[in-house]
Amino acid sequence: MRARLLYQSKKRGILENDILLGDFADANLNKMDKGLLQKYDALINGSHMEWDLYYFLSGKKPAPTDVSECPAFQKLKEFVDSKRNG
Repeated sequence: MRARLLYQSKKRGILENDILLGDFADANLNKMDKGLLQKYDALINGSHMEWDLYYFLSGKKPAPTDVSECPAFQKLKEFVDSKRNG
């Protein structure tokens, strides 16, 4: 599952998400348990459009409750925010 998620994180279809998700996956997938990996899988392969994921992560759009309350999204958002803030 980790290898598939790593590949899918780096090949999103838009460069912005390739970078954000790819860097997150490189740094975190090996530390995540099966439950969190499944939530991450559902997040990146769910019903939200690629640009919506980017907007949620960048703060340009508020994430809907199903996304904002997802532990995988929270971990990903913390990672993105820490990268942005240096």
